[in-house]
Amino acid sequence: MVCWINPPSEFVRWTEEGFKNDEFFLICQEDEAIGCFWLQWDDEIFWAQRDEASGYAHSFTIAHHLAGQHIGKRALAMIEDCCRQQGKDYLRLDCGKHVARLCQYYEAYGFRSVGETTVQGENLTLYEKRIQSLL
Repeated sequence: MVCWINPPSEFVRWTEEGFKNDEFFLICQEDEAIGCFWLQWDDEIFWAQRDEASGYAHSFTIAHHLAGQHIGKRALAMIEDCCRQQGKDYLRLDCGKHVARLCQYYEAYGFRSVGETTVQGENLTLYEKRIQSLL
């Protein structure tokens, strides 16, 4: 499993590119940051080359003390809307295979498992959800 306390240099460079490209977003409630996500329009590291117009979400997180308030579902709906507005037909994400509860969360929200990959030694399940593009 990847340890983000001392991440591999490839992940550091990859993450720095995300910040440079303005792909990271905070989820705020009132004046407090309660979560974040990273949204890309391509993702060859985790998903290889794909032809379908897709948004790729990474680093999706909501503060644990807010569990049960459906903030994660509202945030995922917001990410879907953003993808639709950009003409995307799919929202894709990945999840560590060992994080069964989070995998179940994504599946309950309508994502379906479409494969597996290993990145930097971490075994991941790939999920996608078909969304209706607005374009």
